[in-house]
Amino acid sequence: MRSSHSKRWLTALVAIPLLILLIWQGGRFFFALVVGLTAALGLLEYYSLVLPRETVATKAAGLVLGFTLVVSFLSDVQVILAVLILVFFGSAVISLTRFDPKTPMLEMLYKQVLGLVYIPFLLGHLILIRGWHKGMAWMFFLMAVIIAGDTAAYYVGKTFGRHKLSPGISPGKTVEGAIGGLAGNLVLGVLFKMGFPEFGWGYWIILIIVMGVLGQVGDLFESTLKRSAQLKDSGSILPGHGGVLDRIDALLFAAPTLYYFKTYLL
Repeated sequence: MRSSHSKRWLTALVAIPLLILLIWQGGRFFFALVVGLTAALGLLEYYSLVLPRETVATKAAGLVLGFTLVVSFLSDVQVILAVLILVFFGSAVISLTRFDPKTPMLEMLYKQVLGLVYIPFLLGHLILIRGWHKGMAWMFFLMAVIIAGDTAAYYVGKTFGRHKLSPGISPGKTVEGAIGGLAGNLVLGVLFKMGFPEFGWGYWIILIIVMGVLGQVGDLFESTLKRSAQLKDSGSILPGHGGVLDRIDALLFAAPTLYYFKTYLL
């Protein structure tokens, strides 16, 4: 247990400065490449959880579609929608090539499309956020709020957790941990408010809470995928943390939340 805890902190001490560097350095194309590679790793983990029997060619085609979807976020909404349609057509063709009378066709198509929307499409919103005025500040705000919430939820849950949040999905998560996570979201979010004086406090607090709640929903959603596959982690690429999906599950739901909340409400 202590060894796993040490690995968790060592990985964070390496990953967080690297994450800051990747956000800070380079332009939108470099950042889109980083997001695309992250989406590709996430998709590979998704396929191992949800579509473990798919062929290498099928997974490779899914990765190409996913990377294309991420890159589309460098353009405008029309292009993103066009690529989404292309993703559906591509997934349909993949399903046709894999058709078997004993295979549930609709289930296969659903899982393929779900994976491409769940990871590349949701993650692509980071590129839109990075392209805003003060885009890097918004990125650091998003990352800080999510990391603070994850960390607080983990330690508060370990220390004070008594009431299970959703035992059928994730037995380790507690109501106390969820509340602690939201507190962590709020503390970091409030600290960032001084960098955005143009926005009112009311909407700002609501934004943080909605991001925190949906981030936890994203965490639970990923837990359902692992629970279905009877696995504890989505992968092992990050010592002490698990896989890429284990680290970006809350971010996948929080990034679109920030984008649309700020675009249409702030």
